[in-house]
Amino acid sequence: MKTMSDGLEHFLSSLKDAQVSRRSVLGGGAALAAAGVLGWPAAARAGAFDGQTVVFTSWGGSYQDAEKAAYCEPFAKKTGATVLQDGPMNNAKFRTMVEGGSPDWDVVDVTIEFLYNGVESGLFEKLDRSKIHTDRLKPEFVHDYGMGCIAWSYNIGFNTNLIPKGKHPTSWADVFDLKKFPGQRLMRDRVAPQLEIGLMADGVEPAKVYEVLATEEGIKRAFGKLDSIRDNVVWWETNSQSQQLLADGEVSCGTILNGRVYDAAKKGAPIDLDWGQNIQSVDYLVIPKGAKNLGPAHGLIDEMTVAENQAKLANMIAYSPTNPDAFASIDKEIAPWLSTKPENAAKGFVINAEFWRERLDELAQRWSEWKLS
Repeated sequence: MKTMSDGLEHFLSSLKDAQVSRRSVLGGGAALAAAGVLGWPAAARAGAFDGQTVVFTSWGGSYQDAEKAAYCEPFAKKTGATVLQDGPMNNAKFRTMVEGGSPDWDVVDVTIEFLYNGVESGLFEKLDRSKIHTDRLKPEFVHDYGMGCIAWSYNIGFNTNLIPKGKHPTSWADVFDLKKFPGQRLMRDRVAPQLEIGLMADGVEPAKVYEVLATEEGIKRAFGKLDSIRDNVVWWETNSQSQQLLADGEVSCGTILNGRVYDAAKKGAPIDLDWGQNIQSVDYLVIPKGAKNLGPAHGLIDEMTVAENQAKLANMIAYSPTNPDAFASIDKEIAPWLSTKPENAAKGFVINAEFWRERLDELAQRWSEWKLS
């Protein structure tokens, strides 16, 4: 049976030629869209949501600013809806809202592992595909409970004032080498992907990470390696924090998302990244179970499938689109920063969503206990 992680790997591979081949068809597609041939689902047409409100929640900072400009503002202009921003997304807060029976959020940007785990826990509304242009996306990113919106990666980031480019860490083992690369380390305060990173830092080959992590010995090994630099770690909870800590030189290197490095670097911050052992993933748009505004929520998700909008976001923050037609409108300078560029994808691997579907709750609890110990 084909899994979602299989689909992600297929997607990363199939996009190898998309940036070229899609250029030849975009013009015709754009013309059809302009003529209204492709149309919106009836519920999301002009003025359809006058006087209605939808709350959009994402990860804050420059990424959510980009989503607001690329998706929320065009949707509000087209439909008359008011789109309110909230966040940053927090797994525990999401669960608490849904379990309380009256979530404040309507559309939420979540990670693939949370999507898989949340479906098992009944956290999401099943999406009404008649209200979303699912045909715009690669089939691998169309899920009953979520629509893929970006592909991205966890990378080794470093401050170029503290570690010159060319003499920087190129593996997680390097990141954990405090003698070779002095300074504080930047790590995400979340069990995924830090257990994977811990194992790679301890010498486990990327292809064998989940085989090892499936054992109790492997889990202890990952935590043990993290223990080895624990006193030198600055933990971040939001992506904006990771940018600021690295740009300010509070840390010399560590875990950060590719798009966040691009965003800060283009604004003049002294930071860069390496693609060695990067961990690739996808974000999905979901509607929390019990959300109040299902009509405009579906409409907003549909707006996020439009190629023009996905390209606009990619040009702002270098996260790869899930609508292949968007690649034709992405600035060529962005390509080296994208996790779906073949050379970049080949240096890393895809996060195993199936593993985290089964183990996220358990290992997140162990993570919390480890942090407190």
